[in-house]
Amino acid sequence: MGARPRLGHSRSGSVVLVRAWLAAVLVLSLASTASAQASVCTELDDDDVRARTAILEDAIAREEPAVRRWWTSFALLHAVMASGAAILAASAQDEGFRNEMIMGTVSSTLGLATLVVFTPPLMGGGDALRGAPGDTPEERLVRLQLAESILSRAAASTDFLRSWVPATLSSLYVTGAAGTLLLAFQRPTGAILHSVGGAVIGLGRILLHPTGARDRWRRYRRAHPECDPLPSVPPSARIMPHGLGVRVDF
Repeated sequence: MGARPRLGHSRSGSVVLVRAWLAAVLVLSLASTASAQASVCTELDDDDVRARTAILEDAIAREEPAVRRWWTSFALLHAVMASGAAILAASAQDEGFRNEMIMGTVSSTLGLATLVVFTPPLMGGGDALRGAPGDTPEERLVRLQLAESILSRAAASTDFLRSWVPATLSSLYVTGAAGTLLLAFQRPTGAILHSVGGAVIGLGRILLHPTGARDRWRRYRRAHPECDPLPSVPPSARIMPHGLGVRVDF
């Protein structure tokens, strides 16, 4: 009889792979968010501020539901798959099948985690704008800054998602997970199924992500080329990358 694979060693290799993948995504996502920042333009009269804010508020109100549906659909899909795989792994009698389900649980949990950690900037943007004060010209300028920041970051997020980086990272992880099933656990069928399923879901998340916010931001910039975006929002009105509004006073 041949030597059985060392389960502990294989699992530790999978953990290292997952950690490296998450670290790469975190660094690249933060870089993408930072790249959306630009210089500040304050040479605007109050009527122009009102007009621009109305355009941006309409864009955010129209595009946020599609992004929310996309996020909710894939979050639910990953959660159901992770739960199902975990239940099957816990009740499996065959060790090889259990290993497949453990790998499926890890992959689906990782997919859900990336959605939760890197929530689209549009989610919560409408509520943040509605809660922002706008009684004075100064407050209305801050509100415009906030609206531009939300839509510009949403556009940058879409550009990043449609770049080669997420697809490459997803492919590398799927390849690594399938390779672990094939080489460490000798599960060729499971490796093939994991490769196909991972590719479909990973690329589906990318291709099905709404691009309306990016298109509206580009039209807005073409209509107002004389002034850079206004992402310099005061601490009291900042939006976190996860779409949650917070107040920080110094």
